[in-house]
Amino acid sequence: MDDNKPKINTGGELKTLRTYMTDMADSVRANEVSVIKVALAEQNKKETEELYKKVEGTPTKKIFWFIGGLILIGVAIYGSYYLLQLKAKINTIEKVVKVESLISSDEISGIVLADNDQLIEKIQNVEQEKSSSSVNGSIKFIPISKMVNGVEESLSTVDIFSRLKFTAPSSLVRSLSDSYMIGTYNKDSTSKLFFIFQSKDYEYSYAGMLEWENTLENDMTDLFGLNNTDLGEVSMDGDKWKDIIILVDVKGRPILYYLFVDKSSILIADSDIVIKELIGRLLTKNNSPL
Repeated sequence: MDDNKPKINTGGELKTLRTYMTDMADSVRANEVSVIKVALAEQNKKETEELYKKVEGTPTKKIFWFIGGLILIGVAIYGSYYLLQLKAKINTIEKVVKVESLISSDEISGIVLADNDQLIEKIQNVEQEKSSSSVNGSIKFIPISKMVNGVEESLSTVDIFSRLKFTAPSSLVRSLSDSYMIGTYNKDSTSKLFFIFQSKDYEYSYAGMLEWENTLENDMTDLFGLNNTDLGEVSMDGDKWKDIIILVDVKGRPILYYLFVDKSSILIADSDIVIKELIGRLLTKNNSPL
């Protein structure tokens, strides 16, 4: 009878008895952990998004930031441009027109031309100005210049011939240097205009002047107040000065002179008194010690 009683295992390990209730409890606990993890992850996500939103700001703030950025970029670009321009001005040696007169002068009255200015009219205005020199028989030097990119530059001989609408042959113009002088001789309240050009090649200059004689009087009509209907002939006077060319009117009266001095200087004037004064001053300057 004793053999039919269940034996109790007291020496071994007790087996864990799993029931439906324990499985449910384990499942709930696992789910709770998962839910907590999900909740924590969701909370972290929301906090991160809120942080990004704070950093990004509202749409209005974004617009202001965008506009502010554009303004800063614009200021930076303008500042850079201004500094470059300032540097360029500092590095650029300012060109100041200091043209030496070919002969000694007693006063200076310069002309600065704009693009549309008429040089003949400008010279006539200066010629009509009352002399500021107390010397009777004074020389007024009239330097001619123009503005180029805000810098004053002396007018070249080519520009002078072009602005004055001279019809001289191109061979003559090419033979002249950019060293020239326009001025007036002032005596007894009268102003007499004159030109001095410097030759680089005497042969070309001399041949060019002979060719220019055909239209010289017409070219000088307005400048010297000539009447082109009075032109008589061209003659050469070798008694007073060597190789002086005289344009005379129909009555044989001189109306314009030109001559070479030392094969380097060409003088043009409408008075023998002016020619004499110019030759004297030119020779004095050329013979003066350096």
